[in-house]
Amino acid sequence: MDQQGQHIVVAVATCRRPRMLGQLLESFSTLRVPDGVAVTFLVIDNAPDAPVEALVETWRPGQPHPVRYVLEREPGIPFARNRGLEEADALGADYLAFIDDDEMVDQDWLTAFVAHLNQQPSHLVGGPVRCLPPADASVIDAFIFRGVRQRYERKERKNARRRARGKDDGITIITNNWLGDVRWLRGNELRFDARLRYSGGSDTALFHAAKRLGAQTSWCPEAVVHETVPRARLSLPYQFRRARDQAATSFWRKSTDERRSLPVNVATAAGKMVFGSVLVVISPVTLGRTLVDGIRLVGYGVGYTLAMAGRRSRHYEVLQGE
Repeated sequence: MDQQGQHIVVAVATCRRPRMLGQLLESFSTLRVPDGVAVTFLVIDNAPDAPVEALVETWRPGQPHPVRYVLEREPGIPFARNRGLEEADALGADYLAFIDDDEMVDQDWLTAFVAHLNQQPSHLVGGPVRCLPPADASVIDAFIFRGVRQRYERKERKNARRRARGKDDGITIITNNWLGDVRWLRGNELRFDARLRYSGGSDTALFHAAKRLGAQTSWCPEAVVHETVPRARLSLPYQFRRARDQAATSFWRKSTDERRSLPVNVATAAGKMVFGSVLVVISPVTLGRTLVDGIRLVGYGVGYTLAMAGRRSRHYEVLQGE
């Protein structure tokens, strides 16, 4: 598939994180765009008082590509993402790329995606996220960040191996580094699930819905973005809560028919809590390398248990970052 003459909308949904968004916009300024590819940058502000409009308008002058700012007053991540789909469709875009507002792109991020599509046409493509520590990290923050970074690196290596074996069609594509075929998504009436307003997971749900409809999906290891981890996330209580809420979201995202039996779910949750506890206990011996993984496994087990009892995540009601 020749991507020459294609139009790509590069979108970011943001809510009250002007400093992080400013870093992302600056990285957009250095982005290399393949010859013959048209790009439009789209900022979707999900705060009703439009707090980052002035930031976008300040950045706009001198940009070689069109910049569009829109205000999505309905709060919640899926509403902002769906606004991105609507805007890309209205602009006649061929592809929509999503990235988070706490990330920055490599110069060759978009070039890598376009080259990948030339080799392997896909309806959804994802790429790796590498994490960066906050500039003001303390010694304790740096210690916890090491465990967080290990998880990112482990996931990237695993996905690269799956890609090398030609098994990357099973990698879940989420909107922290995401490229979608606008016409295919529209033709199949795919939307981000508004019921997951504050829980997260609407991008995972869309991925699985797309796969059920026969979507061709793939992984592009060269399309790299970098996420700055704020200090608020570099604590063991946060890592526990994040894993707990991800587990609850994973449980409720599935239909009743898709869920495993109650005994299997109970055994899985218990196993994660036991194994996680072991990793925490041995963390002094591993010089702390197993601590974050252990805390997250315990959190995941607790989250799944609470979800079976009816609890739902509202993780994104609280904002992290600035």
